[in-house]
Amino acid sequence: MVKTKEELLGSFKARLGEDTSDETITLMEDLSDTLDLTKDNVDWKQKYEENDKAWREKYTSRFAEGGAPAPEPDPEPEDNSSKITYNDLFSEKE
Repeated sequence: MVKTKEELLGSFKARLGEDTSDETITLMEDLSDTLDLTKDNVDWKQKYEENDKAWREKYTSRFAEGGAPAPEPDPEPEDNSSKITYNDLFSEKE
């Protein structure tokens, strides 16, 4: 059975009784912080199914519609190697 944070902390407090030592308080705080971090209320199965459906539709429509246009190739970088000489590499500039 899955319990809410409040139910779990209540059961924990009932088990500890009236113990208010530093160790008990630290343990309660750690438990509360851990439960807050793990509680995200996201239905991951539903999220996965929606994502899977969207990608499948995108993939099949790509073929049904003739595919996505090919991306433009990057322009060729300018070739400066013919402009630089050996002496240019070792000359002193002021």
